[in-house]
Amino acid sequence: MTYAILITGANGFIGSHTTLLMESLGHNVIPVDVVPRSADLSLLGIKTPSHIMDVTDGAAFRAICDREKPTHIFHAAHPPRNETPTVLNYCYHAMTNILEAAKECGIKRVVYSSSASIYGPLKKPDRSLVKEDDAVTIYPTYFYRAAKTVSEWIGDFYKEKHGVNFIALRYSSVYGPGLYRSIPLELKKGILGQPCRPFLTRPLDDLIYVDDVVDAVRRALFADKPLSRAYNIGLDKAYTSDDLKRAIRKALPDLSFEIGQHPNAAEVSPHRNRDPLDISLAKRELDWAPKIYLDEGIARLAKWLQENKPKLHITDRSPERMRGGDGFDVSL
Repeated sequence: MTYAILITGANGFIGSHTTLLMESLGHNVIPVDVVPRSADLSLLGIKTPSHIMDVTDGAAFRAICDREKPTHIFHAAHPPRNETPTVLNYCYHAMTNILEAAKECGIKRVVYSSSASIYGPLKKPDRSLVKEDDAVTIYPTYFYRAAKTVSEWIGDFYKEKHGVNFIALRYSSVYGPGLYRSIPLELKKGILGQPCRPFLTRPLDDLIYVDDVVDAVRRALFADKPLSRAYNIGLDKAYTSDDLKRAIRKALPDLSFEIGQHPNAAEVSPHRNRDPLDISLAKRELDWAPKIYLDEGIARLAKWLQENKPKLHITDRSPERMRGGDGFDVSL
């Protein structure tokens, strides 16, 4: 069956890869974003032109829903990751506009691109892992984390009070082709002959490749049954910097690099150590499981970078960089 999928943040990292998957499946894609697609993400070969608009503009968003008649919405838009209340303001208005339209237009399901950043420690006092429905301790540390929490709360409210079919996907550290920070950016620098210092977001990190993430998005959008309110989407394995070093050497044996560190390591270190996410609910209800582990993920990324090397550039003017984008969680 063919559906009409409206994707917010469609020119960002996860939004672009989701758009590409939906095109390949033959669905009618309605990509919406406030900025154009970056040069790197444009190399993915997405065919559908984007609607350039701000999802916090309620009238404009409702107009595009009335005109294009989406059946499903994937909400991946997020503002620049400035640590100011403007992040909360954007996320509140964007989510409210989307859910109001979903309520009035009879949207089958809204899937939200959330983050495991809403969690603090992932183990409870009895050493068991935190589950999706466990109470989450709110740490007043990052507006990004708070914005994801508030967005989920609004989605849950509309689900309970208005019957909107809302699902949140909480990702661990997502990486892959076209991401303009951390491992993908550093490997691109190295391939272009610049200093290369890839790093993990956490000392022990459950990196997940973007293809596994968009597969989870697909399953959450189209599952023909009632679903839980949220799902953890990550690996069932965590990696160290030594693991990352070995994977890069295997994929790019001639690359000159050294392992770097998170740019805000001192600030975020109290909140970075954690175990892998508990993904048992996603396995059970979405029939989803990660397929791409670190060696294969780095190999795929390296292959893409090498194939596109003549078209790659290093620039700070990437739209993905200017607005913060989505995906790899540098805020933890």
